[in-house]
Amino acid sequence: MTSGTSRGPENENASTGPPGSADKDLASHAGLVGHVTRVRRGYLLVSGLDYFADMLLTVTSVLLLQSLGMGSGAVFALIAAVWIVEGVSEIPTGVLADLLGRRASVAISFVLRAVGYSALFFSGSVYVAAAGVLLSALGGTFASGALEAWAVDETGAKDPRGLDRLFAQGKIAENAGLVLGTLTGAALGTLDLALPQIVAGLTCALAAVLSLRLMTGRRDPDRPPAAPGRREAFAPRLRESFGEVMTGTRLTLRGDKVLIALIVAAALLWLFRGIPGVQWTVVYEGLVGGNLLVLGAMRSVGSLLEIPLLGWTLSLQKRRASARRTVIVTASTAGALALVCAAAVKEPALSIVCYVCFSTAFGLCMPGVRAAMNERIDSGHRATVLSVASLFNSLFTGGGLILTGLAVGDLGSTALAWPLAAAGFGVAGLWVASLAVRPGTAPPAGPPRPTTSTTGQSGPQEVPAP
Repeated sequence: MTSGTSRGPENENASTGPPGSADKDLASHAGLVGHVTRVRRGYLLVSGLDYFADMLLTVTSVLLLQSLGMGSGAVFALIAAVWIVEGVSEIPTGVLADLLGRRASVAISFVLRAVGYSALFFSGSVYVAAAGVLLSALGGTFASGALEAWAVDETGAKDPRGLDRLFAQGKIAENAGLVLGTLTGAALGTLDLALPQIVAGLTCALAAVLSLRLMTGRRDPDRPPAAPGRREAFAPRLRESFGEVMTGTRLTLRGDKVLIALIVAAALLWLFRGIPGVQWTVVYEGLVGGNLLVLGAMRSVGSLLEIPLLGWTLSLQKRRASARRTVIVTASTAGALALVCAAAVKEPALSIVCYVCFSTAFGLCMPGVRAAMNERIDSGHRATVLSVASLFNSLFTGGGLILTGLAVGDLGSTALAWPLAAAGFGVAGLWVASLAVRPGTAPPAGPPRPTTSTTGQSGPQEVPAP
């Protein structure tokens, strides 16, 4: 009886704490949950608009450049130049994203793309059109790491399942934008090849406004507040931040060999996806009789298939922590086989189905790869390290496209490029899968390294945020 009466008040005090503390905790938790929900919605909407604007040009851009007098070799070189411009711009724009803020960087991205796409519409000169393409590519680098870094930082990077959910939902939003943009651009292109360009420019202008309104944030207690009174000294601040962030990023990458391998392996996936991605419109245009709507539907169906498949893979990963590796292995292997079949079969309909399967497989690989990278990056350098990853993607793909253009004289020929791309895609996928495992699910690779930080960051980080 005595023990029973003594346990009651103790348990009551333990659960309630000081008067009003439970209500404050509940209110704080509700506020955090509401903030995370708003961040997810903002991330999904901005990502969808991002892809919608870019994919408006999927079917018509090459045809528009050709109508302005650009030959096939020049088109191949321009696409390679786009990748290279994106690559060399990734690090500076990543530094600016960490310095100015992710929201400002994303807004700048949409503004530059709005100008670039509009130049494609209003210009009848191939040189101005090429300049617009390159300006749009530059603009894309301002958002490539910043949007993702903002979403991860605001929703929390310590829960691997939360990251899997974030990027799976993000891929669904991107695919929705891709499908709507591709079909809309194809329909507009039947009226005028330049019409999708101006719609893309207007969409980017709208996205710039929405990003400023939606990409809100809350103060992280682990982040030091910005130093007051230094806003006017931007140039010294930029130089200082560039040196600090680059040094921190270099040390972070040096201390995490798995992250380096993930970046390189993912860049190879992008390369072997990019080679068929340049050729597909030329290869299949004749097979569909030049019908832009059919080409748009062909490009969209794979992304539509990804949406339910991504939902299934997400539920699978909730049940099994090792499912991320299984998904990547299965998707990359199936995609490699599908691309070989697309190049080898003579039946047009079967070739189209195989290519759609290859495109779908690439999309299924990427959420797991992105989640695995973000688990190993600390918040202070996230935008810059993600830009390093995009740098590798761009340089690998741009250089690979240049070599492919020299080796393949006809853009419509798949005999050499597609089988090689299939082999590389399969090998890169297996490599990525061996690295993209959740913390705690991989077997130990060796004796544990001494811990030098107690900040609770996810992943083996050695350098704290500046």
